[in-house]
Amino acid sequence: MSDLPPNYYHCFLGNGLDAVLIGATGAMDRLRAQGNLDRCAWYKSDRYYPEEKLVRVAAWRFPWDRPLEHAQGSGWFELAPLARAWYELLWYDLRLDVRASRQHFVPQEATLYSEVDYGPVRARVATFLHASLPLLVLRYELQPEVRLRAWLAPGPWIEEGYDTDPFRQVETDSEHTCLRYRLADCAGLMAMRLEPAPTEHGHEGRALWLETSAPVITQYVAVVDDKDGPLEESLVDRAVARGYDDLRREHLARWREFFARSRFQIPSPAFQRLYDSSQHLFKAVQNPVSGGLPVNNLRLTWSSHVFWDAYYLQRALLEANHLPEALEACRFLQRTLEHARRHAAEDFGAPGLKWDWEITHDGRPAYGAWTHQKEQVHNNASYANMIWQYYEFTRDRDFLAEFFPILRGLAEFFLAAVIEKETEGYGVRSLVGVHESPERVKNEGYNLSGAIRLLEIAARAAEVLGREEGFAGRWREVAQGLRLTLDRLFNGRYFTSAEGVDHMNLASLAPGYPMEVLDRHDPRLERTARAYLARHEGRPIGHGGSEHGFPWAAAILATLFARLGDGDTAWSILQRTEDAICLHGGMSESVLEDGRWNMQYFGTAQGAACTAMHHLVLQADGDRLLAFPAVPVAWERCEFERLLAAGLEVSGVFDRRGGQVEIEVRNVTGADLERELVFAGRGERVRLAAGGSYGLSWSLS
Repeated sequence: MSDLPPNYYHCFLGNGLDAVLIGATGAMDRLRAQGNLDRCAWYKSDRYYPEEKLVRVAAWRFPWDRPLEHAQGSGWFELAPLARAWYELLWYDLRLDVRASRQHFVPQEATLYSEVDYGPVRARVATFLHASLPLLVLRYELQPEVRLRAWLAPGPWIEEGYDTDPFRQVETDSEHTCLRYRLADCAGLMAMRLEPAPTEHGHEGRALWLETSAPVITQYVAVVDDKDGPLEESLVDRAVARGYDDLRREHLARWREFFARSRFQIPSPAFQRLYDSSQHLFKAVQNPVSGGLPVNNLRLTWSSHVFWDAYYLQRALLEANHLPEALEACRFLQRTLEHARRHAAEDFGAPGLKWDWEITHDGRPAYGAWTHQKEQVHNNASYANMIWQYYEFTRDRDFLAEFFPILRGLAEFFLAAVIEKETEGYGVRSLVGVHESPERVKNEGYNLSGAIRLLEIAARAAEVLGREEGFAGRWREVAQGLRLTLDRLFNGRYFTSAEGVDHMNLASLAPGYPMEVLDRHDPRLERTARAYLARHEGRPIGHGGSEHGFPWAAAILATLFARLGDGDTAWSILQRTEDAICLHGGMSESVLEDGRWNMQYFGTAQGAACTAMHHLVLQADGDRLLAFPAVPVAWERCEFERLLAAGLEVSGVFDRRGGQVEIEVRNVTGADLERELVFAGRGERVRLAAGGSYGLSWSLS
């Protein structure tokens, strides 16, 4: 297909345990979008290549120019491409080729709609992965009616260095249109059905096919295994018995319930698409068993992992009032506590809790070859940040009491194994920084501001809960000493990334966001933000000295400018990331020099971008609620419903043409709240009983 738009990438559909990439035909295809490594395939969370089958060329390794050195049992867990399902249209005995394709992904329905031109035949395809079942459903409408041959096959499209066959055994049952496989110690089944019933069936090698002819055809594909329970061999037959309409109703109802929690509208089709698709992504990638919020690069990190990037996804979920998902992200930490205790004790000889860099849901290191990453600690500060921000948004004291032991355990570890007494104050020892290089750096900005944030929020949590007990005073004392060291990183123009260097990277922005250890009005933050922006004048906003565009870094910078009240600069920074947004609303981690993406559906970037957009219309500053604090001049109108901030559900409309701003708040906590509602410097203090509401209108003149 030569006419695909330049922003084409495969469409991601997920339900937390299963994920599929769907191509331009409305089903899976062998195309590699933008030369990226990922072809369309079906993945399941935590179903990895067996040791002896591990891919020969890993997508990520360090150093970059050296082949992966993978020791038996060292923990390089790469997701296995389990299956692919596609179709062909047959005109008499001729297989038709695709001439053109137009697609529209509707996040609120988690459904991809495709209109595909096959020359003499037009196909309209609706594709969805069921919200709670390992079931892919494709509904084809064909004009004129022709023969459709539906295919199902195991493993990758082509065996090569990056894509290898992951299975220990595959048995084909063409009569029953299923494939039985063994993946490591897991036994699984792939099955396919057609409606109306097929008139012919067969197989080529390990690929099965079914054929039928009708104006409307439905294809059902299921991939099930016995990893988490008995093998459900009859799942696809039970699904067919229920029928398309019933399955579709259930699927839509689940997604409708999720999206009903809030609404957000801005006057930008590209970023509205990004926002809506991101809300789908955050739900679609979260493992419903572990609560993990992965980055979602599929092969390596869509697997119920925990790592510091989860902060950005959880923050966006909280702001959009998706409390069950935000809570489950914190429960991942509870479910992996034993790993954190063991890692602190065995690898550092320290008390308390410390999570390794990226771990699987059962506490295993995800990438054994990156052993230097155990010396990264800003990820653990981010986990403390996730816990505290859940409390800040909800003011749920019972939640804080339940999770306080994690805050205390993290603080104990930092005091024992991270923080050092210095001549003047305290510092953070040489550790791996945000650059993730094996080269350790002392008093690196992310580690340092993260340590301050961790100790201060642990002390604040102890105060809220009445658990001072002596240790909280020590946390405050050390945090104050760390602040003196952070002050020294400011060189008069900006915060440097670490002690003894004069360059900038994301660590320079961390004191302002996401660690928020400095007041938003601290002039050093604005100087740093403007210096960071100036360094990228005329080129994409990157991370450190990289020439690549990093939407993730740009979104953090945009958030900082929004917090400064400079919505025009914040919006212009976000607009510079538009080249990283794909047709279906995914956003890449980086944009290469030739304009290609390195990967798509990078949840970290999408979470950070959603937060930047939220900050343009709503912010909380302690108990002050800032309504429309940084609306860009170019926006005539924007509105939102039921966003969450400081224990309030907030709805608002900004109408420049009508000259009016409206805001309504509702207290969603179980206690009385007192808040100041502020717009453009004008404020009103209100007291809200539990469940109580209050509305305000301001004139723009």
